[in-house]
Amino acid sequence: MCGALYYITMSPFTPEYIKVRTVSEIREKIPGDKKAYFLAGGTDLMCYIREGLIDSEKSCLVDISKIDGLNGIEEETDRIVIGAMTTFREISENESIKKWCPGLALAARSIGTPQIANRATIGGNIGNASPSGDSIPSLITHNAVLKIAGSSGEREVDISGIFTGPKKTILANAEIITSVLIPKLKVKDGSALRGTFIKIGGRKSHIISKASVAVLAAVAGRDIGTVNVAFGAVGPVVINAESVSRILENNTVTPELMEKCAVEIRRIISPIDDFRSSAAYRREVLPLLFARAMDEITG
Repeated sequence: MCGALYYITMSPFTPEYIKVRTVSEIREKIPGDKKAYFLAGGTDLMCYIREGLIDSEKSCLVDISKIDGLNGIEEETDRIVIGAMTTFREISENESIKKWCPGLALAARSIGTPQIANRATIGGNIGNASPSGDSIPSLITHNAVLKIAGSSGEREVDISGIFTGPKKTILANAEIITSVLIPKLKVKDGSALRGTFIKIGGRKSHIISKASVAVLAAVAGRDIGTVNVAFGAVGPVVINAESVSRILENNTVTPELMEKCAVEIRRIISPIDDFRSSAAYRREVLPLLFARAMDEITG
């Protein structure tokens, strides 16, 4: 991530700039022949601009930062509602998130420097559709639903169904994520809700993930009830590891069970070589991260 806002004015990048104050203005003001890039926190968008990945003649910047009602966190009876423009600092410090979405709280704390955390938004992190997006694995384990608004009105989509490839989603040009809906996981008596998020990168802090693991489970000692597992940065999209979850569900964590999970993990992931890491490293380190995550939630 980067947040170098001065690149807009100091580079030759000169797209059309549109400022909107309501969701309805988005579809009214975006030119039909231009690709819209939405500006809220700007921490990912500025990297796109700096690296020359946006064609200024064919694109427009749509500033959505002044739309009311797209930020904040509300706890309802059966779910947590997070506005799309809520920052990761707000998410990491919120008591309802810590209680009901512990893995997401950890993921939010891991994202960027304090300056980035104060600006980066959860909607932007999802919409950027990076396989290494740190909020996404935890949101998948929580069966999060995205509320989306656009020219055809509002719709809701399971988060696992929004990604079609690296940096690609099903969102139409004039659609934005307006909120994230997280159902509260019910646990049986004697069990506790435990969640974690672990990632590994090139340095100890403020890192982009080489690989990441999120686990959410109902736990009683080493016994696992309901469980969801997701992996980041080891495939073209964040992986909802349902087959690993099925191995764990209603089982007791043993070395034999963990080895069975490790075999399945290596089968379902498809890491690549890139500037951050090698595919071979990711393939070997991910089962170790998963084992560490399971130790955390059952310890």
